[in-house]
Amino acid sequence: MGALIAILAFVFITGLCIGSFLNVVILRTLSEESIVFPASKCPKCQTPLKWWHNIPVLSYIFLKGKCAFCKEHISIQYPIVELLTGIIFTLLFMKFGVSFQTLFVWAVAAVFIVIAGTDIKEKVVYDLHTYILVGLGLLYAVIVTIIAVTQMHYTGTPFEFTKYVLLNNPITNSLLGIIAGILILEICARTGYLVAGTRAFGEGDTFIAAGLGAIFGWKTLIVILGLGVLIQVVIFLPIFIKGLIKSKDWKTLTSFVVFVLFAIAFYALQYFRVITPDTMLIYTICALLLAILGVISCIFIFKGLREHPENRTYMPFGPAMVAAAFIALLV
Repeated sequence: MGALIAILAFVFITGLCIGSFLNVVILRTLSEESIVFPASKCPKCQTPLKWWHNIPVLSYIFLKGKCAFCKEHISIQYPIVELLTGIIFTLLFMKFGVSFQTLFVWAVAAVFIVIAGTDIKEKVVYDLHTYILVGLGLLYAVIVTIIAVTQMHYTGTPFEFTKYVLLNNPITNSLLGIIAGILILEICARTGYLVAGTRAFGEGDTFIAAGLGAIFGWKTLIVILGLGVLIQVVIFLPIFIKGLIKSKDWKTLTSFVVFVLFAIAFYALQYFRVITPDTMLIYTICALLLAILGVISCIFIFKGLREHPENRTYMPFGPAMVAAAFIALLV
């Protein structure tokens, strides 16, 4: 037990140190500086930092969140990214153990954190980071395929290149995931032109989806995107409702609230078996009412967005996809 705790502590500290480096990558990518040179410096006074100013989390605590030289506040981003990286690396190690997979998911997690960091901070997704995701996914698929074929060779198992093998091997799955990610996100993004005359998602989100497809394959990608939408809705709803109240768009707000309440009631009635698919007539009527209310609510929302452009609060979808991908990695 003591040895396990020591190993987990080592992994956590390693994650903290990598998180410190990821902070540099995020900030210097945004400022278009080299991630290697010059040495770490205060972003305010530009004074080079001493080594003891760069100890993950601890330096922030000891310096009380202020620069040791100019006393300007240090962004809370630094300890958050470091802690998050340490926790994620530890959780992934606990799942995958000492294996090649662990190194792969650590690399993927690091890129995820950088993508989410730039997207949250400046609503920017850099193509290079998404290309790395695609490259990692394809590389992993190739390595797994080579290992599988090699094992079959050494065990004397005959290998036949059939239609099933062509459609179900890791490389094909990864390629299909890339295509699915691009198609799904581009179709969804371009529906925004019908609502507000602009894309619903940025082009960077399409590249993120392609990277996720390369890593997880098209089947898991669909689950991740669905979960990502759910996470996005949970975060976005309070802001959206606040905007409706502020603009006094009571029609849109009322239609949306009625739809949500009916959906909750419909689910509750099914959960407590008051109505079931066996009670076909009642179930069908309730389902149709739910669909009609949903359509009416969407019409009012789209109309409200046209009439009140100030309610078009843009929230990057990338972090929600990344959060869903982390859940997929762990679960």
